Amino acid sequence: MKCPGQDTQFWNASAIFEAVCPKCGGAVEFFKDDTTRKCGRCGHRFVNPKMDFGCAAYCQFAEQCLGDLPPELVAQKEDLLKDRVAIAVKRHLKNDFKAIGRAARRARHAEKICQVEKGNLAAVLIAAYLWDLDEAAGGTELPAARALLAELKAPTPLIDKVCAIISRQTALNGNATDQQIVAEAAHVTDLEDALKEDSDPSQIESQIHQLITTAEGQKYARQLLLK
Repeated sequence: MKCPGQDTQFWNASAIFEAVCPKCGGAVEFFKDDTTRKCGRCGHRFVNPKMDFGCAAYCQFAEQCLGDLPPELVAQKEDLLKDRVAIAVKRHLKNDFKAIGRAARRARHAEKICQVEKGNLAAVLIAAYLWDLDEAAGGTELPAARALLAELKAPTPLIDKVCAIISRQTALNGNATDQQIVAEAAHVTDLEDALKEDSDPSQIESQIHQLITTAEGQKYARQLLLK
């Protein structure tokens, strides 16, 4: 059965419409199932402004249904995936509330640092949630992380990227910045826990300098831990 939203027998007069090119202001005709169209005046290709990508953001058959997905939708799929990963990690950890809390804090710290360092936010947040899921296993296979991402039907390139980050393979697929962001978020989380155990603040300052190498990471850590 074809998706009703894409089946022409369910269409009405609004199925064909004109949109304004965001680059030159020219009129571009769209069919409701077009994901993108190229402006005949300036050649700029842009996303269908009226298309509802809601189901395509999580549907594993979106590529077959809609054709080549625009970059905007690919990003939307990854953004939705990171939220599903957060839920899956909570389920995986069950009643280990300490580990759940650490994963959530690590992801929050990673997001703050990533916003300045301009890393891949979806990959960084997913890696932050999964950072120590396979800690006891060691190595680079990361069975629990890979199984969780595969179950969520994450695309293979993203799975490989995330696993490269959490296995500390900084040279693979240009992940050095992303790996560093997650590693620094993990250090901040560890130092945060150390402070809760009444560690000497002067020692925390020394550890920030020792463990966190980027200026933004150090700045964030000091603002959070030494306020």
